[in-house]
Amino acid sequence: MEELAGTCANCGDVLAGEYCSRCGQQAIDLHRPFSDLFSDVVGDILNLDTRLVRTLRPLMLKPGQVAKDYIAGRRVSHVPPLKAYLIAALVFFSLFTIFPSEAPVRVFVQGSAEERAAKSEKGSRQFFSLPPSISYYNDWYQGAVARAMRQPEAFAHAVYSNVPRAFFFLLPLFALFLELLYRKQGYLVDHVVVALYYHAFVFLDFSLLFLAGRLGPFLPAPVRIVIGLILFGWLLAYLPIALRRVYGGSRMMTGAKLVSLGVLYVLAFFTVIPAIFGLALLQF
Repeated sequence: MEELAGTCANCGDVLAGEYCSRCGQQAIDLHRPFSDLFSDVVGDILNLDTRLVRTLRPLMLKPGQVAKDYIAGRRVSHVPPLKAYLIAALVFFSLFTIFPSEAPVRVFVQGSAEERAAKSEKGSRQFFSLPPSISYYNDWYQGAVARAMRQPEAFAHAVYSNVPRAFFFLLPLFALFLELLYRKQGYLVDHVVVALYYHAFVFLDFSLLFLAGRLGPFLPAPVRIVIGLILFGWLLAYLPIALRRVYGGSRMMTGAKLVSLGVLYVLAFFTVIPAIFGLALLQF
């Protein structure tokens, strides 16, 4: 990028480099041939691609290493944590659009005869069970449930569209749980970094599991099962290894904290599920 000589166009301070030392604005000249601007954009994209490659391998194969590097200040080589999380989430949720489920969708009231009959049926299917009533606004709720039963596909779409929003709520909770368990081993921002990179790994691992399940026409069933077991086993083993690499501690202490973290996260997850269904009933 071409630097502007003289003073900063934003605050008027004397420039001593590419960035203004007073306001931080980058001193570049946008009045250039389009080919130069296009080259800058391509260069930025290629730089992101190389960082993605340098981030992806340790993120998937060395639990906690990327977060540890980032917290220690070695940040240039890796995709920033929030961007890594957003990219991984985009990949995961885009797969559901590229490979939509062909299984029929049905909505039932919990405990109904229709629900029991559906659970006993064989074959691939998707179904949602909703409570028969709620304490407040029950009249509205009954009408919304009736609409969901009449339009199960629309209701399912509304549910799935709210799942990414739920993770934006769960992720800071995960960081707060880490703060609770590792109060003397980092600041809250460090725990946010660990949470972002860990959830990025989870989304990518589930993406691979999803793709393995969709490769039925190309891979024999035993191979798909082995791939699925490896990916699921690595998903279970990843977090304890990551916690020890980032925070240290004995295996026994890490195991105790892992159990506590798992209990807290599961409770938070099951607290969010009703909110997902409630938002879906409001939207579809």
